[in-house]
Amino acid sequence: MSLITCSKGHQNPEGSRFCTLCGEPLPEHNAFAGGINTGLVEGTRLRDRYMIKYQLGQGGFGRTYLAEDTGRFNELIVLKELMPTGQGTYALQKAEELFQREAAILHKLRHPQIPKFWELFRDRKGLFLVQDYIEGKTYQDLLNNRLDNGQSFSEVEIIELLQQLLPVLSYLHKQGVIHRDISPDNVIRKEQDGLPILIDFGGVKQTAIDVATQLAAEKYGGSGTRLGKSGYAPDEQLRLGSVAPHSDLYALGVTAIVLMTGKPPQELFDAHTMSWVWNRQLNLSSDFNKILQRMLAQRPSERFQSAEEILQQLPAVSTVPETRVQPHLTQRQITSSNNNFIPPSPAPINTSGQGHLLDNSVEVPDEIVGWNWGAFLLPGFWCLTNRVWIGLLSWLDLSVVTLGIPTITISILLGLKGNEWAWKSRKWKSVKAFKRHQRFWAIAAFILWALFLIIIIGVILFAIAIAGFGM
Repeated sequence: MSLITCSKGHQNPEGSRFCTLCGEPLPEHNAFAGGINTGLVEGTRLRDRYMIKYQLGQGGFGRTYLAEDTGRFNELIVLKELMPTGQGTYALQKAEELFQREAAILHKLRHPQIPKFWELFRDRKGLFLVQDYIEGKTYQDLLNNRLDNGQSFSEVEIIELLQQLLPVLSYLHKQGVIHRDISPDNVIRKEQDGLPILIDFGGVKQTAIDVATQLAAEKYGGSGTRLGKSGYAPDEQLRLGSVAPHSDLYALGVTAIVLMTGKPPQELFDAHTMSWVWNRQLNLSSDFNKILQRMLAQRPSERFQSAEEILQQLPAVSTVPETRVQPHLTQRQITSSNNNFIPPSPAPINTSGQGHLLDNSVEVPDEIVGWNWGAFLLPGFWCLTNRVWIGLLSWLDLSVVTLGIPTITISILLGLKGNEWAWKSRKWKSVKAFKRHQRFWAIAAFILWALFLIIIIGVILFAIAIAGFGM
């Protein structure tokens, strides 16, 4: 018996319409080819511009490929081959009509944490959507890696994730767009800067489903399939197709508890009492517990109605105690050392960007405390990229009236406290990234001052030479 694989790699029996693990609609016959579509092979060129490298995934809406855009210096992009679950030319016409409407919405979105949509085009009797490629791992992959080591995400990390994702949802909702498919699989931690990126907008998949719905209704009558990932989407979205900002916030809440417990939603929900039981697995701070309870409320009216509401109530990371969660042990760890295994320590907490300069409640890593040559030698420039704006005061004293005492004072102060203040004032990817940035400024400062001294010495020697000739 052949198996059908969803875009997340889950295998399902032949004939399945939805993935038994994640609820994703599974691919059926290709409406564009009139049979089973085996996918595009490496080297295939579309629209005389996009060169297929390999297939990234497959879902109910079609297939996703990594490709090179030869019209933009071979930049990597994502190509989505959209295949409505219908047959014939009429299905394609319906699909294109609805996809064009969806594409017009996606094209208006401009946010650094949303992949840019480029265009929609037809080629080889197919319909294709072009978006930016985001290099990084999904949070589901990151969670799986941690579970292999007996770990999961901490409360502090999840609060930071929400602080980074909620503004993105706020932007979307103000544009009248509902994501509709938030889950750990659809959030990527960008390799470059560590920011979470929202991918795989449900609107595209919903459009594919709408085509099948319209065709079925016109031919047979009846209602269509509703979009939503089982366990993540709220009940009203799965049953009625009703979505609103609080639908995304509900799915984000489920994502949070899955990342902290390391368990799928089905194991955190009691189907008999129709209530969440995740708090049996976690011991969270009181404030964050209340926020999650409200995000996951069964009645839509009891949930947060906007992302801004949650952002206003999120506790400060520095006030959150260590999360206690039932450890996740691998089979190898369970059977080793006569069951005396001690779970590994959680990953270090990134406290950067959590307070103002004089906020002593923010913990600064010991390895970055010390003298900062870049801040000392170039205070007026160093402060710009490190967001320690007190360094701008060094520009106010360029005269000889005060003999440069204020500038010298600022330089010494930043030399002593610059590292600590920069850590508090700006969000850093890691301690390593912070130290690399400060090392750059130190090298740049020494080079610039060396050049300056060489010029000064050269001018003095030149003046002496001129004076000697004059005598």
